[in-house]
Amino acid sequence: MGKLHWLTRRMSAPAICVHFDCEVVRMMQMSSGKKASLHMALEVARNDELGMKEALSSFKGKDCIISIPSSDVLIQHIRVVNSEDETEIRRKLLQQNPEWEHCEIRHVCVAMTGVGTGDAPKQELLCIGVNGQVAQGYVEQLEAKGAQVLSVTVPLHASLRSFDKLYRRDGDEKITSMLIHLDEHSSIIMIAHGSHCAFARKLLLNPTTNEVPWQAPSSENGQSTSEGEFERRNKNAPRGLHEMMPSNTLIDGLLEQELRRCLQHHDALFPQRAVDRIIFSGSAASDTKTCAAIALNLGVAGYIADPSGWIEGAESCASGPSWTTAAGMCLRFSKEAA
Repeated sequence: MGKLHWLTRRMSAPAICVHFDCEVVRMMQMSSGKKASLHMALEVARNDELGMKEALSSFKGKDCIISIPSSDVLIQHIRVVNSEDETEIRRKLLQQNPEWEHCEIRHVCVAMTGVGTGDAPKQELLCIGVNGQVAQGYVEQLEAKGAQVLSVTVPLHASLRSFDKLYRRDGDEKITSMLIHLDEHSSIIMIAHGSHCAFARKLLLNPTTNEVPWQAPSSENGQSTSEGEFERRNKNAPRGLHEMMPSNTLIDGLLEQELRRCLQHHDALFPQRAVDRIIFSGSAASDTKTCAAIALNLGVAGYIADPSGWIEGAESCASGPSWTTAAGMCLRFSKEAA
């Protein structure tokens, strides 16, 4: 009788999702099974090498997925004709920023412009770049502590997946959402049509936020400033999205200007789709007064993301907007890792 070959793939532990923030590293692992439930979540200072090693040893298995900080990601929109190849795309990106030279580049067409005008139609490309050596540095840092890195991603992809799986409801394909991922040193702005990313930009200019512990705003005090399709279909916010009280907190005028430019770029590409709501995530989004002031100044309903609203067991150790990226990674890679 031959040896039994056990099917261990389905029994292996889900991957440990590791999000490198500017100052801390957040680690999250889901429990096996179809239901979104938390196995463990830990937060360690970036410079605490011993603490990071001890934290990794507390999880099941060694497989890890990494999300690098938004400060190490390049994002750029460019327009190209259909006949232009990868070399031409890279050349145009280098004209915008020489740092693209050493990046691994991925791009997706988000819109076609010039159709029916007599000129050659152009693709609006959303390009995302990561320096391969920088990414490898994060991989080596974890593997030196015993981890096995399966994949590297960026906060943009993880935040969109978290938004798609946790906060988007049936019928939300008609809703246009602006997702603002706020970190201490850089921010990523995304505008999604349903779950499809139509615009993204990285900002090095951030609001001055107060370092306050996350506390979910009271739902009974929340209010909506928009009267779009989102509010007409359901007066209550989706689970995991917290409405905010209006705030008179002052925000940086340059930041507001940059956010308005993002809206103008999107509106020029998609004049038929106005932004219905703003969703804030990231470590700096725990300052709800500043987030509320940004939404108020832009005249759009604002919400704070909290993945613990949908993940069982996350309320006490992985709640608040800073855990959105880690949660999105767990959901993105759960099938591949389990």
